[in-house]
This record gives sequence, structure tokens and C-alpha cells, in this order.
Amino acid sequence: MLTEKDQKRILEQGRSLELIYRQEEQLKKGIQPLNRLEIAVLEDGINALSDQEQKAALKAFQQQDGTQTWLKFVPASGAASRMFSDLFAYWDQKKNAHFNLESYLKNQQNKDFKRFITQLKKLPFYTHVYAYISQHPEAFQWDAHTFFEAFMEALLNEKHLDYSHLPKGLIPFFTDETGNAYTPFEAHLQEAIALAPPEQKIDLHFTIDKQHRPAFEALEEDFLGSQQTELKVSYSYQHPLTDTPVLDSQEEWVRNDEGHLLFRKGGHGALLENLNQIENDFVWLKNIDNIQWGVQNQQTTTWMQILGGITLTLQKQLFTHLRALEEQGANLDFEPVVAFIQTYFDKTFQLTPHNKLPHEKLIDYLHRPLRVCGMIKNEGKAGGGPFWMHSKRGRHLQIVEGVELNLETPEHQKLMAKSTHFNPVLMVCAITDRKGVKFPLHQFCDDQRYMIAHKTLGAKKIKALEWPGLWNGGMAHWNTYFVEVPKETFHPVKKVTDLINDSN
Repeated sequence: MLTEKDQKRILEQGRSLELIYRQEEQLKKGIQPLNRLEIAVLEDGINALSDQEQKAALKAFQQQDGTQTWLKFVPASGAASRMFSDLFAYWDQKKNAHFNLESYLKNQQNKDFKRFITQLKKLPFYTHVYAYISQHPEAFQWDAHTFFEAFMEALLNEKHLDYSHLPKGLIPFFTDETGNAYTPFEAHLQEAIALAPPEQKIDLHFTIDKQHRPAFEALEEDFLGSQQTELKVSYSYQHPLTDTPVLDSQEEWVRNDEGHLLFRKGGHGALLENLNQIENDFVWLKNIDNIQWGVQNQQTTTWMQILGGITLTLQKQLFTHLRALEEQGANLDFEPVVAFIQTYFDKTFQLTPHNKLPHEKLIDYLHRPLRVCGMIKNEGKAGGGPFWMHSKRGRHLQIVEGVELNLETPEHQKLMAKSTHFNPVLMVCAITDRKGVKFPLHQFCDDQRYMIAHKTLGAKKIKALEWPGLWNGGMAHWNTYFVEVPKETFHPVKKVTDLINDSN
């Protein structure tokens, strides 16, 4: 229960009491199961492009007239702590009085840790960590058999390099042919330069933690100076007012040491506010760790341009139909508009207005933000899946996370068994209307698709509210077009051993 002191503090912080009470209700109610879902598959929701269609989309992107602006939006604030979970697990086990390294390495569950310690030299940051150890010999004691211990100490200890508390974007992920190391942040800068069509530039926007901004800006200055190119790079932070409250297992408010309500970051869905501040016409959305270096990234760059060309072509047709609907209204022949919707958004669409005139329903259908999303064949990778969802506006495409499904129910088990593709978070968002006015993105979010994270705080079990995922419920009411893209466009880094370069 909120005390009078709580309420006063909440208002002083600029928060909404009504929102806090609604969030408390959502935490107690739990995630609401999604109903009336169908799996989107090839030929029904996911489009496989022919070579001719790929070339046409690429041409549309490369030959655009330059009147529209493009930006790449990269969430980059996440700490790299999960990357090193196998190393922290080893440290915990080592505290056991009966710990035996040989037995530990023979355990199949520890195969990633074994790979780590036997292939240290293949890590892109090996030279950096080795140099640090060499420069601080008084801090480390090791021999030929225990060098990996010193390596981990230098890598992760907060007194030393403390990589686990850095954002992924600032950790060396790549080395070039000369042995120079580069971060995902630098790779995204490189990609933006390669993406740009002739005589145009691609802006970049990173959402980061404020404390790391000097490091990002220093890297930016060094990299762009070496490239002798201009690139507009901007940064923003997750707004504190998007932090969400926390309940314990007894459904009571969790408080900090000072007795105030505890708030934590509300997941990537909170970045909808950051995206809403972007003024460009088109925005690529891509995760910080899904990137490669140099020529290895060329195929991804090409497919990003293809997605951009599809978006341009699709939006042009959509705007033509919208203009005709707005200018001619009920006098327009609706068949071409219906055919367009059936071709690109839902082949089952029927014009059956309820409480709206036919042209008003069609305007409502088309006058929305648009996104073109890459989808990759599912080969056991994690990620949100492509679904059809039914609502008042009809059947429309969605990206649904596994946590939004109840896999204890036969219905959702069958859906997952039929799943063929997953979302690698590679998409183009068209966020302005046909008159160039920015859409208010919050109006196209499904507030009921919030998520709940179950965590521990010391010995206490807690549950925290997360906003509808940025590309999940956050974009629930957008017009969506799915395109199958090659698996080679997906290179996430989930654990440190994903960085081992076996070609070395």
C-alpha cells in the first residue's frame, strides 16, 4: 500500500499516481495470455523474394531521390554481464573445498568454459587483456597452467578491466587482418557508411547509459577521424520516468535502503519513447551485438538495403491509395485499395465496415506507421516469432516473444511446434505519414502486452514490470510486412565463446 509520503514523492518525481496503481494491478494480475493467434509462415505472412524482386528493391533504395532521411537506431545500453556467466559460474564452483578442475572440464555442461580457457588467444580482446596483465605484474600470480585464472581476473574484476560492467558496444568483438581490435559500436559506424545510397548519409542513434557516453564519444571521434568521413551520431538515455515498480512474492512494494519505492529499468519497450523522439522519415532498428566487421558484413548490408527498398516502394503505393481515399472518399473505387491490402498485409482482408464508412475503415487501416521486418528460418535460435493476431481491425502480423505465450497450454504448444521463422531484430520503420508528419508512436502500442521479469534481490524473490517490447507490443498496431532473409545476416553474441574466431 502506498503511504501518503510515497504519493508525495511520486508526484515530486513527475510520475503519475494513476500509472503506478495500474502497474501494480498488472504485476498482480500477471501476463495476459494472447489469444486468437496463428503462426505466420511462407506464403501466408512471410515473403520469400525472388532474385528479380531483390534486385528491384535494391535499385529502389540506391536510386532514391534523396528527399527522405534515414537513421539507424541501435539499443546499446545493455551490460555485457550475461556474456561472462560461464566464467562467474566457474568462480562460484571453485569456492567448493572439493573442487577439481579436471572433473569440472570433463562435465559436458561446462564445455563452453573449457573452450574459453583452451582458446584464449582466439578472443578479439586477448591482446588487450594480456597487455594489461603484463603492465601490472604485481597484481597477478600465475604460471603456464593458471594463466587463464589471471586472464579472468584482469578481464572481470572491478579493480581491473571490469568488462562485465561495460555495455556490449564497448567490448572488442573483432580483429582485422593486421590484428587491430574493433568494437560493435565501431562496426555499426562502419555499417552506416556502407549502407548509405549515393550522395546521401545515414544518421546513427544509440541509446546508452549516461555514464558511458564519454567512452562512446571518444571511440566515435577516433573512428570517424580515421575514416575521413562525416557521420551524424546522436545518443539518448532511457528516461527515468519509464522505470517501473517492483513487488515481492507477498505482493508488497519492494523498497530501497532509504525506504523509498524501488524502481528498475522497464525493458527495451521503454525505448519507444526514445524512438518517438526521432525525426527521420525511415529508421533501421538493429541490436548492438548483431553485427560483423568489414567484408563479412557485406551480405547483411545488402539485405538492409533491400529491406529499405521494399519499404520505400510499399510506402509509395500506400500513400497513393491514402491520398485517393482522403480526396475522393466514398466516391472512390475501393477494389484497388482492398487488393493492395490483400497483397501486402492480409490476403484474407474483407471490407466489412462496422460503425465506419468503407473509406474511413480503409483510411484507418493504412494511416499507421509501417515496418518491414527480416525473418530467419528457425534452426533452434532464440528470438520473437512471426504470428498473425486477430483484433477489431482484422488479422494483422505481430512479433511475439516466447514469454508472451503460455507453453503449458496445448494451443500455444501447437503454435510453437509449427513455428518456422524467428525475428533477428532487423527491420526498417517508416514513422512519418504521407504529409511528412511524425506519427505519435505511443498511439500504436498495445498497453496490455506488458511483460513481467522474475528476479532475485539478495535472497528476496521479486517481480518487475516491463513495458510492451519495443518491436512486440510496442509496435502492435503498425502495418507490418515480413521478408525472409538469409541466416548469414544474424550474428548475435550471447556468450563470450561466440567471439572465438576459429579461423585464426
